[in-house]
Order: sequence, then structure tokens, then C-alpha cells
Amino acid sequence: MRSAIEGLLRTCVDLERQTEAAAAELPARVHRVTGQLAGVRLPPQVLDVAGLVQSVDGLGRQLEADLRERLADARQPYVAEIHALLGLLAPWHGVAALPPLVPATPDGDLRSHFPPGFARGYVDDLLATADTSRHLEPADALLVPVPSTDDMTAAWQAIREAFADAYAADGMALLTGSGCHAMQRHGPHITDKAQLARLLCLKDPAGDDTWQIVPSAEVSSGHRCGPVSGGFTSPRAMVRPLEAVLAAAGQRPGGIQELLDDNTASKAKAIALHVSAEVAGLRPGDASGYRGTGTTTRAMRDDWTAAREYGLAHGQVTVHGVPYDPLAAGDDPGVLIVFRRKKAGAPWRLVTYFPVDKPRPDTKRLEDLT
Repeated sequence: MRSAIEGLLRTCVDLERQTEAAAAELPARVHRVTGQLAGVRLPPQVLDVAGLVQSVDGLGRQLEADLRERLADARQPYVAEIHALLGLLAPWHGVAALPPLVPATPDGDLRSHFPPGFARGYVDDLLATADTSRHLEPADALLVPVPSTDDMTAAWQAIREAFADAYAADGMALLTGSGCHAMQRHGPHITDKAQLARLLCLKDPAGDDTWQIVPSAEVSSGHRCGPVSGGFTSPRAMVRPLEAVLAAAGQRPGGIQELLDDNTASKAKAIALHVSAEVAGLRPGDASGYRGTGTTTRAMRDDWTAAREYGLAHGQVTVHGVPYDPLAAGDDPGVLIVFRRKKAGAPWRLVTYFPVDKPRPDTKRLEDLT
């Protein structure tokens, strides 16, 4: 249902664009014709040039009005279908029933057809990114390369050189430790298209998880990704959050192991930290990636994820992504850093870290650690 809603809305947007383009051309075309007619010199009894110019001008205005009226007529079946689908989706969002469609004037915009509340909010969210969103089919994702051995060697060297000397050894030990995939999935060497392929087609940018288009056209993937994919735009941006953690840990004799032990329960096996952009020294532009369109609420993110799963199971991509910099979009942006250990008393290992637009509910702020 979610895929159909977005597809129908995009069809309406395309209709509007074509109508607006045709309507925008009409005045110029009419002006050219009336300008040519105005230069004609004939006796009034032969041809009333002034009257003809006025008639052509009036015809142009009428054509423009007719175009906009026909747009309203053409999109009405789409609007009705979208409304019906939203009605089926509404219970999943805690809405019992939708109000009826709102009668809209020919010059009203698309959103004005839908009743305020859930329906209009859902439509607004999808329309907000209709002009900036991106799409990628599985066949295109197949052609997106994964980094070669030489690519990764160069990428790792750049990361090592980006660390301040005081943190280089410990930082590289964490990043290259067993089970850590921060660099492989969120490093600055990952291309924009690879991040889009990860988001829309679940193709692992590192190439570690299985991914293939099977004979039935279904996309088979061993990779997982939420409704956001992205990472850091430079080696220096990537190492700054880790340096901030190492700086905080450096005040303790036991270093980072002591820092994490002191801020977790004795039997805890994981801890997630939020390092604010301010503490990490990050700014907008230090992160980039994509987020799913129409994903501003938890329920809408679930809809988007389900639509992606449905599409890939049928060999197509039924969702879209929009360019996204969480450091620029959030009110309290930063970096989510995850550490895990196998059992109580075992050493903590870095698992991953990536930019976020706000702290997750289960994270601890680095500056609040005791």
C-alpha cells in the first residue's frame, strides 16, 4: 500500500509538472502571435487587426484556464485511489477512519485535496522530497563496485594519517579490531552511489554480506540496513569522534576499558554512546548519505522498510531515498558509537559508529560518563 501511495503521488506530480510547463509556455506563444498580428497593416473593412489580437489574447487565457481545469479532472481518480489506500493504512498508524476528501478548486495544490490530519500529513511528507529524491533499480545496484584491496589499503592509510599522534595507535586498534565494521560501512571512501545501493537495495558497500539477483529476479541479500545509510565525508571527520572518546578515556589508568566498565552494569554486554557534534568537532558537511522518503515518524519508517522488503522480493525497488546530512538536519546531532563484549569481564570491542541527527533513547552521552 505504501509503495502504491508514493507511486500514485509521483504520477500526480508528473502531471502537474507537464501541465505547468505547458501553461507557462502559453503566454509567450500568444505574445509572439499577437506581436506578429499587430504589425499587419490592412484596412479595417478588410481585417479588424486589433479585434483579432484581442481575440487571440483571450483565447490564450482561456486555454491556460482549461489546462488547469483538466489537470484537476485528470488527477481526481489518482487522488481518490490514494485516499482509499491511506484509509487502509490508517489503522496501522492508530487512526480509525479518514475524513472524506476535501473539495478542491482547480487552482488548489495536490495536498489540498486531502483532509487535515493523518492523510494530509502523510502526503505532505512524501511530496516534500518528490523533487530531490533518488531511485536505483537492482540492475543498477549490481553495477556499483565494492572497494578493491588497493582501494582499502589507501583508505586505511588515509585514516591512520588523519589521527592525531596521541590517538593513532589506540584508534587504529579499535577500528581494525575483530567485528568492527565502522570503516567498511561508513568510511569516507564509500561512494555516494554505494550508499544509495545499500539503502534501497540492501547491497553491502563492503561486499562482505551476500547479495545477488536470483533467476526469479528476486534480490537476495544477507545485509541489513535501516531507513538511513551514510557515513563520513573525510578521514579527519571520521576519526574525530573516536578521538573524543579516547580523550575522555585517557584520564583513567585503565583507559577505554575502565571508562566503559565504570558506566555499565557488571553483566552488560553492550553500550551505545552519543558523542555530540560539538564535542566531536563535527559540522554540517562532515557527513553525507541518504534517508528513505516519507520517514519522519516511526510508523512511516516501518511502512518504508516494509515497502522496500516487498519490492526486493519481487525484483524491483519500490522506495526512494533523499540526500541526507544528519549533522545538518538534527537539533542535537552527533555520532552513535557502539561497543560490545562477549561476557562480563571480557574486553570491550568497537563495533561501529556513524553520524546521527539526534541521540538514540538507549545511548549515553559521552560528557555524562562518570
